[in-house]
Amino acid sequence: MSRIVLLYNPAAAGGRDQSRTLAAVTDALRSRGHEVSLLATQGRGSAGAQVASLRADILFACGGDGTIHDAAQGLAFRTNIALGVLPMGSANALAGHLKLPRDPVSAALRQVDLTPRIIPMGRVRFTTPTGNDTRYFLVTAGAGADGMLVYKLAATSKRRLGRLAYYLTAARLALTEHLSEFALHCENPSEPAPDRAVTAMAARVGDLGGAFSPMMRGSRLGDMHLRLAAAHRPAWLSLPLWFVLSWLRLHAFNRFAFHGDVESFTCGEGFTGRVPVQADGDWLGYTPMTISLVPNALRILAPAEA
Repeated sequence: MSRIVLLYNPAAAGGRDQSRTLAAVTDALRSRGHEVSLLATQGRGSAGAQVASLRADILFACGGDGTIHDAAQGLAFRTNIALGVLPMGSANALAGHLKLPRDPVSAALRQVDLTPRIIPMGRVRFTTPTGNDTRYFLVTAGAGADGMLVYKLAATSKRRLGRLAYYLTAARLALTEHLSEFALHCENPSEPAPDRAVTAMAARVGDLGGAFSPMMRGSRLGDMHLRLAAAHRPAWLSLPLWFVLSWLRLHAFNRFAFHGDVESFTCGEGFTGRVPVQADGDWLGYTPMTISLVPNALRILAPAEA
């Protein structure tokens, strides 16, 4: 018997459907003999502190990548608790990478029988109006276009339009937004990397989901390097090319973008402008920013092929 906690956001859209889903998951796990309790988040960004002292064998983050991101802040280096994922959000890239069933009940029952694995986590150091800060991530983190995308996305739009909000905002950014170019420094790149970019994004999963699915192929949770994509000026050309050539599996022919592996990278050093930074779909702050990996950071219920 395992002690299982279901972490959920009571303010998420579809409250009644969420309650029914959580009840169904609870009943299914209890029928297997597990002890199950529910834990509601207390507000945006509260989950990390709430789970930091939690006593449980498994914590299921019930939601999208943002909910998982918040929970992971409290589970980092607490390898006595395994993180599980129930896909109940507008963006479920980590669940897709893990090839979990879309049905939360089926996803819970599949994961509860897995042997937990200890994996590295991405770490992003960034700048806020009050100083420097650090967060950990499991899906993506970066600066520039993807940071601006997250910054522009209002929560109300995401709730109303779901994944479509990402597509519409991304298209508008690529075609109309002026994106500042910033300095980019990569440690031990697998191939020559540019020294300037308008966007730089690291991924820990190989499938970002939906229309963005193929844009960061090749990443795995157990990798001890970062998969980096960086686009140069002009953004109106490099960003659409990145999207189109990724779908055609021809991104290597994009002269305006870099795809490769790095140990770490830094954005915006010596740059006076403010370039938005995001991690796992959560806007964090601004450059200067450094992204690296920390080993043995998280215990997760993940199949070996992920």
